Amino acid sequence: MTRNARTMDEALPIADLFVADATTDAATAPETRAPEYLTTEEQLVLAGARAGNPRALRQFYEAHQSQVRGHLYRLLGPDSEIDDIVQTVFARAFAALGTFKGNSALSTWLYRITTNTTHNLLRQRFRRNRVKSAFQWWTDGRDAHLQSGRVDVRGEAERLLQRLAPDLREVFVFYHYEGLTLQEISQILDKPVSTVGDRLTRARKRLHDLVHGDA
Repeated sequence: MTRNARTMDEALPIADLFVADATTDAATAPETRAPEYLTTEEQLVLAGARAGNPRALRQFYEAHQSQVRGHLYRLLGPDSEIDDIVQTVFARAFAALGTFKGNSALSTWLYRITTNTTHNLLRQRFRRNRVKSAFQWWTDGRDAHLQSGRVDVRGEAERLLQRLAPDLREVFVFYHYEGLTLQEISQILDKPVSTVGDRLTRARKRLHDLVHGDA
C-alpha cells in the first residue's frame, strides 16, 4: 500500500466523525418556530370575538380600551370627541378581526387601526376647516341675510365657482374642498407645484373680485 493510500484510509474515520457530528447537531438543534404573539387567553378571547360572542367582545374591549384611549390622547390631546373615536376604533377592529392573522401582538394591530382612524379624522377636520375658512372670507362684506344663511352662502359660492376658469376652479376645489396639499394636487394634475400655487392664488383673487363686485 502506498503512503498516499494509507493517508486516505486513515482520514476516513475522521471524515466519518465530522458527518456524525453534523448529524448529531441537526438532531439536537432546537426547532426554529415562528414567535407566538398571543397568549393562550388572548387566543381564546380572539376566537370568541371572531364568532361574535358578546362576552368575548366585551373582554377584548376591556383588555385594550385603556391602550387605545391613551394612544388617542397622545395623538390628539384632550379632545371632546375622544369617547366617540374610541368606539370607532373598536368598531373597525371588530369588523376586521377575521383578517387578523396573529403575526403581531394585538396591541400592535390596534395601534395601527388607532393611528389610521386618527389620521382620517384629522384629515376630515382639516377639510372642514378649509371649507369653513373659504366660506368665511366669501361672506365678508356681503349682505346680512347671506351671512346668516349658510345654505344661501353655499349656493352663492357654487355659482361663483362656475365663473372661474376650469383650471383655476379645479385647483381651488382640490385645495379647499378635498383638503389636498399643493404637492398632491401637483401630482394629480401633472403640473409643477409653482403652477398649482399660482393657480390657487389667481382663483382666490378672482373669487374675491366676484364677491366684492370688482369684476
